[in-house]
Amino acid sequence: MMRVKSLVGAANPVPAPEREQQPDGLSARALTELAALVGTPSPSAAPRRTPRRRLLMAAGACTVAAAVVVGVTAVLSGLEEPGGGPLADEPFYASTAELEEEADLIVLARLGAGREETADDSDRTVATAVVAATAKGADPGRTVEVSYTTPGSGPETADLTEGKEYVLLLDPQDDGRFTLVNTTQGVYEVNGGRAVAGADNDVTLSTGVLKALRLTS
Repeated sequence: MMRVKSLVGAANPVPAPEREQQPDGLSARALTELAALVGTPSPSAAPRRTPRRRLLMAAGACTVAAAVVVGVTAVLSGLEEPGGGPLADEPFYASTAELEEEADLIVLARLGAGREETADDSDRTVATAVVAATAKGADPGRTVEVSYTTPGSGPETADLTEGKEYVLLLDPQDDGRFTLVNTTQGVYEVNGGRAVAGADNDVTLSTGVLKALRLTS
């Protein structure tokens, strides 16, 4: 026992400022040598603990990942209409000025019989409309060929019927046909000399357009 005590007292080859002190005041090397002699656990056998800083960083990373997931879910959920269906990808115009400015051609016309075609994996109807008056754009003559998504073939279809009169707000296409500026605001049914907007359209036509087409709102 005297030899053990002398070894413990001498096992301090590293100066105090350069060695890591243990809670009982002995250096790590001294405790290791003591363990070899008397069978006590060495410092290296003590369980290693994860630094607090690493734990905080890991927790922060988990929080960021959770926030990203929530954000993506919110964005995907927002791509739906209030009724739960997919959100339409066509433009919607909040004012009369924006709507009428978007159209290259605004006419009063009677829709003729249509023929169905398939293009870009969608069903379309092409119909010849007989023009009665023009409010905007060059006068296309007696008729204009209108291409629109076949009614009932998808979520974005215009309510058009052969033989009825409509105010049509149109954009020209490269093939010489015209398409509606959008399915809900590109069509106003004419009823009793009035231009009637669809159920999902609360934008009225301007006084100037109605006067040129000899209609009222």
